[in-house]
Amino acid sequence: MESSSVARRYAQALYDYAAEENALDAVRSDCQAITRLIESSDEFSEFVNNPTIPAGVADNAVTSLFTDESHPATLRFIRFLVSRGRLDQLGGVCALLEQRICDDAGILKVKITAAHDLSGGQLDSMKEKLSARYGKQIEAEVSKDVDLIGGFKIQVGDTIQDFSIATKLEQFEQQAINA
Repeated sequence: MESSSVARRYAQALYDYAAEENALDAVRSDCQAITRLIESSDEFSEFVNNPTIPAGVADNAVTSLFTDESHPATLRFIRFLVSRGRLDQLGGVCALLEQRICDDAGILKVKITAAHDLSGGQLDSMKEKLSARYGKQIEAEVSKDVDLIGGFKIQVGDTIQDFSIATKLEQFEQQAINA
């Protein structure tokens, strides 16, 4: 998700506001849930990114959707975005807030895609090596992709390290063709 300078300013404001309200953990949790909702629901994503929805309708919708499900600070902030016509920045604000909180806590988020389910020991070993390499606590999102045949891929930010057998076979095939 691309972040704009507008989203960065709003994310900083939300961070400051949540810290002031002693609600950083709750607001972080709400933002994680909102991010999952935006990613999993086309309807919600379209709603958030639709500038033609009148502010009153959008405010009623977010109020009814988030009143029972989120911290009051999160709801107030979302309603503030609606009042400013900036609801389309919600996804970026949530992503940037998460990044800021992780940076402050020394946490690095990585995505690990493996050909097979990783055992607890394998995952712990990978996290330990990544922690030593980057000097941060590792928070890993693990998924499975049988098309890798064997091995795994690790994504840290925009960098992907590919240790899969499928890629090794492709490289071997290209070398054989070019030889």
